[in-house]
Amino acid sequence: MGKVRTLTCPKCQREVPPAERQFFCADCRMILDVQVDLSHLSADFQDKLLRRQDPTIWKWHEFLPVEDLSCIVSLGEGYTPLVHTEALAAATGLERLHVKNDTLLPTGSLKDRSNAVGISKGKEFGVRTAAVVSTGNAAASVAAYAAVAGMQAVVIISADTSQQKVAQAGIYGATIIPVEGPYDQVASIYRAAVEEFGWYDCLSSNPYRLEGKKSYAFETWEQLDGEVPDWMIHCIAGGAGVVAAYKGYRELKGLGWVEKLPRMVVAQADACAPVVRAFERGADEVTPVEAGETIAESIRVGKPSPMATRALWDVKASGGTAVGVSDDEIRSAQSLLARTAGIFGEPSGVVSVAAAIRLKAQGTIRSDDLVVCTVSGHGLKQVGVLDPAYLVSRPIPARLDALRARLEELMR
Repeated sequence: MGKVRTLTCPKCQREVPPAERQFFCADCRMILDVQVDLSHLSADFQDKLLRRQDPTIWKWHEFLPVEDLSCIVSLGEGYTPLVHTEALAAATGLERLHVKNDTLLPTGSLKDRSNAVGISKGKEFGVRTAAVVSTGNAAASVAAYAAVAGMQAVVIISADTSQQKVAQAGIYGATIIPVEGPYDQVASIYRAAVEEFGWYDCLSSNPYRLEGKKSYAFETWEQLDGEVPDWMIHCIAGGAGVVAAYKGYRELKGLGWVEKLPRMVVAQADACAPVVRAFERGADEVTPVEAGETIAESIRVGKPSPMATRALWDVKASGGTAVGVSDDEIRSAQSLLARTAGIFGEPSGVVSVAAAIRLKAQGTIRSDDLVVCTVSGHGLKQVGVLDPAYLVSRPIPARLDALRARLEELMR
């Protein structure tokens, strides 16, 4: 089990006892950081852990903040493939590019890493109603894990959320409430509702939820046979992936299991890139931006939580960078990844690959650097952005000569 020692404010270092079940610093309004006690782990614990035959994030349960293991809610999340193909390496010019394929998580997105831990902790707290405001992926994930935990799920979504994602959340039995208006306005209503009704918040403002994404560090380190990436690139809205993965690597370094830390990269759609804009200005905090139109709907958040500022701090501390990419670059990366690695990612999920290509072209990333890109969501969640006429040719008559003619036409 993972015993929580304390929660701390990452800005002022104020400590809060875990029994208080507080998520924000009363002074700074920063999201608190869970401190799991790792001091009891002996020198030989590494070998013992790596020998465990558990193909989920719970293989690392000593690092995760759930003390009562009977409260664990799992759908088999974790240990997604770390994919390297010669075709993708040749196409990108990145000889050691690996893709963490989180399209294969139980509900098809990275949110399962967070909600496995967040909902398990909620069960330990005795929570009855879990809630989230979402552009789709978190909605489905919270709904699925809450269903298994025996909780009611309330999901507030933007009215223009893709129908595939709405249907997925609905099939798990969640109460779904579409709200008209931009996401930031919808999120504001959600925050007021959490306060009003006492729901268990499953956003990145829940510090326990963040802990699940530390598994990125643990899994990639193991899958790379103990090697640490030179660059780890996350497509983000609020920044939790960057913060959690970097925290996981810092915990490994604190135990003496790794000697260096990866350089962390924030990847966002250029039309809605508050962290990127803050990084470009040399700012110390992320301020809201107007959310422009982009096909990367899952990360189209102009006013992220304070977690985004922590992501900015970690990018700077690690010597990393932040990059925004265009919709054309996203479409190109989506197609390239499918054709060279067999991975069908949703537009938001492949922003990391588009960013890697951009950074290689700029000379920031060298061709022989070890690069890990997280692909965070399955393409089937947002098929509406694809043009069927581009993918499939018009029908032919049921005759062999017609088939022969079409093949000659397509293969010229």
